[in-house]
Parts: sequence; C-alpha cells; structure tokens
Amino acid sequence: ITITQDFIRQLHDCVRGEYRDRLIVTSPTLRLYTRALVIFQELQSQVVATAPRFKDRNFVDDLAKKMESLRGRELPGFMSAQSFYMFIQDFIEAWRGPTRAACGQTRALAAEVVADLLHQIAPSYPVLRDAFDTAANSILEQTEDEAITLIDSLLLREKDPFTINEFLQAHINKLRYDKFETAVDSAFAGDNGNASWDMAKQHVINALRTWYQNSHSVSSAANAEDLSAILQAYWTLASKRYVDNACMAIDDRILGTLCPKLQEALFHHAHDNDKLDAFFVEDPAIVAKRKELEATKDRLAKATLAMSSIQVTRTNKKDTDHGAAAATGSAGQLIRVTIPSALQGLGLQLADEQNRVVVRGFRDANSPAQDAGIHLGDTLVQINERPVTSFDNAISQLKALNKQDPIHLVLRRL
Repeated sequence: ITITQDFIRQLHDCVRGEYRDRLIVTSPTLRLYTRALVIFQELQSQVVATAPRFKDRNFVDDLAKKMESLRGRELPGFMSAQSFYMFIQDFIEAWRGPTRAACGQTRALAAEVVADLLHQIAPSYPVLRDAFDTAANSILEQTEDEAITLIDSLLLREKDPFTINEFLQAHINKLRYDKFETAVDSAFAGDNGNASWDMAKQHVINALRTWYQNSHSVSSAANAEDLSAILQAYWTLASKRYVDNACMAIDDRILGTLCPKLQEALFHHAHDNDKLDAFFVEDPAIVAKRKELEATKDRLAKATLAMSSIQVTRTNKKDTDHGAAAATGSAGQLIRVTIPSALQGLGLQLADEQNRVVVRGFRDANSPAQDAGIHLGDTLVQINERPVTSFDNAISQLKALNKQDPIHLVLRRL
C-alpha cells in the first residue's frame, strides 16, 4: 500500500506537470505532461499539413470540374450544397490518421513513464513491477479505445458543417476582399505606361470588368472561385476547433483517467496474500550484488580498524631531536629512527604493497613518526631489532610494544 501510494502520487505529478519532487526534477524522462505536449504539437502540425492548396489555380479548376459533374437541377448561378459537403468530408477525413497515431503515441508514452517510475521506486521487486505494468497497460489499452471512439465522434461532427461562429463569415469576406485587392493591383500593374490618363483609366476599367465577369458570372469557374473561398474559411475554423478538441479528448481519456483507475486496480492486490508473497521476492541479481557490496564494506571496515589501531604517542619537537638526527640516511639506504615513546601512537598510516609494509601517510601534521624523519614511501624493515616479515607481522609487533619505552625502527628509503 505504501509503494502504491507513493507511485500514484508521483505519477499524478507527472501527468499534471507538477514537477516538485526531486525524483521527477532529476529525471526529465518522467515529465509526462511536457512530453505529451510535444505529441499534441506534432498533431497540430500534421493537421495543418493536410490543408488543400485553396489558392492554387489547379485546385480551383479541379473544383470547377467536380462541381459541374455534381450539378443537379439548380438554377444558373446557384451551387449544389452537396458539393460543399462532399469536399469538406474529404478534407476532414485526412485528419483521422494523424489523430489515431497521436493516441497510440500518448498511450506508449504513458506506459514508458509508468515503467520508468516503477523502476525508480521499487527497483528490488521485479514481480511487483510486472504486476503494476500489467495493470497499467490494460487500463491504457481501454482508455486508448475510448479516446479513438471520441475522436471518431469529433470527426463525424466536423463532417456535418455547421457553425454560428461569426468568424466564418468574416473570414470569407476577407478572402473575397483579398482576391479583389489582387485583381486591382493586377489591373494597375498591367497599365504598361499608357500615355494618357484616359487610356490608363480605360485599361483598368476593362481589366476589372473582365475579372468581375470571370468571378461573378454564372459559370462553373466563378462558382469554383467562390466555393474555394468558403471551403478555405470553414477548413481554417474547423481545423483549429478540431485540434483543440482532439488534444483535450486524448488528454482526458488516456492521461486524465490513468491515476484513479490504476490506483483502484492496484489496491486490489493488497487483499491477495499469495500475490503479496510473490511481489516482495527480491531480484536475484540485486541480492547477489548487495552481498558482494556488503562483503566489500566489511573488509574496508576491518582494514580501517586495523589501521586506526596503529597509535603511538605524539611527542614535542624537542623530544625528537635525537630521533631526527638518527634519520639522516640517503636514498636507497637503510634508515634508523628512534622515537622516544609511543604513549599516543606513532601516527603512521601503513599499506601492504607486494609483501612490503610501506608508509603511505601520517595521521597528524606533526606526528611522532614524521618528526623523527620518516618519509612517505619508506619501507618498514625492523621494529626494535626484530625483522618485519609481513603486514600482519608488523601490525602485531606494533601492538605488542611497551609504549613507554623508546622505539627503534629500521626503514629502507628507495
């Protein structure tokens, strides 16, 4: 229950984009909401990419041909509403593929984050993680189907063109104005530098008359021009509305219901004793690794204890003048050192290196051994005229010393 509560709490933060917990802050892959936004932005780009080339001359010509083939008993100058409905349905159907792909990507992303979060929270219990994963995947499969069903209803609604949004009429009027402005610019650009004002004016009048006849006559081409503007305006409105609704549907169905449904499913496991016994069987690889690390830790603790037991008395500098004078050997020679007493330890840190007992450190800046002239890297050869045969032998001899008597050491300086 504790693991489930912790898991659901952190998963909820991942879904809602509330990245306060250190685990989520340090693991960018767990930021489910942020990564889902990337999928939604990609869906928007793919829907926009399906836009027909409304302003292309070939599109308008093809539109005119299709409209002519669909003509019924309409009076000249009137368009068949069936043309508009048919074209809009074809355009909107192109949105189905990208939206279903977004549903699948969101489901896969949620499953990935669930698995990653479980591995972070319960790394030692693979059976428990598998049970959580199975429950999550079952829920995600169900909610993906629910999201696709909702998407299908959104597509069906958009295929039945209807809106009371004033934006549509305003956008149609803007497109018509843009076409008129283009015609005016084209008329003036085609003046070709007529010598007189009357000739220039007549040229512009003729050009605009021709444009008006072509775009406002009862011909199929004129109807296609007008229908192209209406289709473009409605497509722009419908695509924005659809993307917003589709993203909200995916977020609500797949991500929004994941935590409560998963929590309910997981709490049922707490009442099954057989499953509980299996859940907390640790991963054998982790158990073996733990034992290996514990053994290493024990060895290090024993070595630290052994090193700390090598203690001798720290003496004043004036008490070590004799020892310092004795330690004036040169490199490669045997160095004889006398330390007056070892009441508080020698202050040496020794290491076992290829059957040699080597000085590798001093416990204090002015330890008795350092004051006596011992250097880092010196090899311990004798202790009170007794040879040092091994690291353990050296430790034993040092422990057995009478700490009130002077200590005579022989070292080899390489």
